[in-house]
Amino acid sequence: MHKGIPFFVESPVREGFDASFHEEAYAGTSTRARLYNSLKQVITSEYSPHDTLNSFLASIPQDSMIVEFGSGARRVRPDVLNIDLFPTPNVDLVANIEHTPLASDSVDVVILDSVIEHVPNPVAVVDEVFRVLKPGGKLLCINPFLFPYHGYPAHYCNFTKDGIEQLLQRFARVEVQTHQGPTSAIVNILSEYIGVVVGRENRTRYMIAKAAILTLTFPLKFIDKFLVDRPESHRIASMLSTIATK
Repeated sequence: MHKGIPFFVESPVREGFDASFHEEAYAGTSTRARLYNSLKQVITSEYSPHDTLNSFLASIPQDSMIVEFGSGARRVRPDVLNIDLFPTPNVDLVANIEHTPLASDSVDVVILDSVIEHVPNPVAVVDEVFRVLKPGGKLLCINPFLFPYHGYPAHYCNFTKDGIEQLLQRFARVEVQTHQGPTSAIVNILSEYIGVVVGRENRTRYMIAKAAILTLTFPLKFIDKFLVDRPESHRIASMLSTIATK
């Protein structure tokens, strides 16, 4: 227990992560960071036409036990239990999401939102999700496919539609759809490409070049409103979302 937050993870596990990432997670709650993050919601390649997370949560019955694995400092809803490796603001339990203190068959819903790519053993995480979910419980998993490297603190893998279906094969039902579409992928990769070409070995120049291209091209992402529901959009999707039922 530390500052009122239960800890279920040994410090050596957490020490394996970049300390600067831990500091950034806390800094993300400052006024300046909140303003920056607000701007990022607009000037960004990311666009989810279906607002998948909120739409999914709206379909969940009241009084359901909902847990977000790898929540970070955000809280999607007051009734969601947040588990993360670091005790950032809004985290309720500090634990390794491969081994949580939750009882088996005790949870109605688990959220894995842009988390599975950041864990070194995604199979172990999915096994833990399966263990804690009640029969009939649901997992919402949002993951990148054609999405550039983003190490928060590390980025191990992306998943295709086939890959996520294989990862979740223990579940009785797995429904995969495009979360962020082909145009988001193109805008994102283009901005990264220009950042790399112009930035060379200069991080500041890289960031400026990337931001400049995003500022010019981000409106194109709204084309995805007309593309995400096309059957083959997953082939070049930026991100996928999956609802899996135990």
